Amino acid sequence: MSRYPYTRLFWRSERSIVISGPHIQVFDTNTGDVLHSTAKCGEDQNASGPIRCAALSDCGKFLATSGDDKKLKTWQVDDLQLLSSRVLPKKPTYINFSVNKDILIADKFGDIFRYQLHPGSNESSSGCMRDAVSSHENPSGGELILGHASLLTTFLVTADGQYIVTADRDEHIRVSWYPQGYTIESYCLGHQKYVSAIHIPSFSPQTLISGGGDSVLKLWDWMSGKLLRNIEVSSVVQPFIAVKAPKKKKQRKDEDEDIEPTIGKRGRVKSKGKRKEKRSADDGDAEESQDSAVPEGRPGEASTEDSEVLVVHRVASTPSLAPRVVFSVVGATAIFWFSMDDSYETCIRHEPFYRPIIDFTLEDDGSVWVLLDADRSPQGGWNRKGEGDDSNLVEVRRWTPDNFTASHPPPLAVALNSCALPATPADLKALDLYSNLLALPKHFEAEDGTQDLAEMGVDDTATVDGSNEGGITKRELGRLKHKEALRRLQEAGRGASLDSEPLPTDSKRVKSGGEGDTLALGIDET
Repeated sequence: MSRYPYTRLFWRSERSIVISGPHIQVFDTNTGDVLHSTAKCGEDQNASGPIRCAALSDCGKFLATSGDDKKLKTWQVDDLQLLSSRVLPKKPTYINFSVNKDILIADKFGDIFRYQLHPGSNESSSGCMRDAVSSHENPSGGELILGHASLLTTFLVTADGQYIVTADRDEHIRVSWYPQGYTIESYCLGHQKYVSAIHIPSFSPQTLISGGGDSVLKLWDWMSGKLLRNIEVSSVVQPFIAVKAPKKKKQRKDEDEDIEPTIGKRGRVKSKGKRKEKRSADDGDAEESQDSAVPEGRPGEASTEDSEVLVVHRVASTPSLAPRVVFSVVGATAIFWFSMDDSYETCIRHEPFYRPIIDFTLEDDGSVWVLLDADRSPQGGWNRKGEGDDSNLVEVRRWTPDNFTASHPPPLAVALNSCALPATPADLKALDLYSNLLALPKHFEAEDGTQDLAEMGVDDTATVDGSNEGGITKRELGRLKHKEALRRLQEAGRGASLDSEPLPTDSKRVKSGGEGDTLALGIDET
């Protein structure tokens, strides 16, 4: 019988929570005993499909989850009681708690909504009304905090609760006030591809670390938006990537006319210009227009035309030891880390696990809990339990002064590896653990060959009617011009920053007395 891998672990000193497929389990951290599990509950409490997003409150008493059913569910951890279930307007991409236990949810339309932990009368009374700035209706009456023009991939609220940092699929990182998200403090611009992970280390609260599809991690002074340094990671990470995305096939009607692909019931791309598509009532969800076309084949399946796609999954830091930053990459078989004390020649180190890593969690002492796709075969399918050479779903490494080292597994790790929940091959396929390899890159096949206008021999003053000698479409030319303009702005910004005084670090948020617009002003406390 196949089994569910663990997709998320919330480690706490007394109780730990794990997510596996549609199920939630609560364990006693010290003994490994299963205290509560939704696998024993009725269908009304289980998610209709895998849990995609989950967050634990800072106090460890409340859990928020959501999945493909677009329902926000809040749980009480002590007895795993379902406190509420609310319908979300669009599929969520990330969930987190604010300092005061409000629930923040980012969705595929680029919006972040705030919900109270316990639904109030105002949420139910607002119903399906749409406010003046929301891009879509909210059936549960969530409060709109901010919005991007692209799919939001991740966000975080600073430790003081004053700011919210958001990242999207269009290479943007924005720093906004919280909860006045309409007031923007700064932008961190410089990524050439999507941003999928951001982190502010507790030992360096003025520094933001970001990563995604680029070959580098970037370190920022997030208050000013200034890029501090780049850390090259691609050369170290690529040899460990075991799961790759199949190439997207280019589809063109004419030289200057783009095909609008649609997704059929089986995930195959159909062209409106060549075939008539049969639509069902449930295929009309407008949010699917934000997703990229899915090619035939899935991430992780064997393919002769696999493409190298880098997606940084998580960035974290050890809070109580030396200033070290740990990160993982989708489909990689190792975790990676570096020291913030290193010079600009940063040394990236790794710890191999020989199976694709799904996620990891750091303890306060620096120990790392790694969740593995242990039953995945090299051909992209799944082995039955015990048939693989390494069948552990969870591995634990203890931190030494120079490296991670294996030790005797604690009771919780033993329990997690021995009481995994059963799953069918259809359940495992629905998990789609490596979906970001296809969902985040946009036209990456074209970008690999057209990175610069000069390299393509295309004059950036080409006319809008497509008269250029590069042999590319108007859409590709537009993207190239956009990237070229962004590069010039960045170079101009770097030159200006060298000639100007650095921004003061003791700036404050200043609000106007009225209810109108607010401004972010730097004020010297002296």
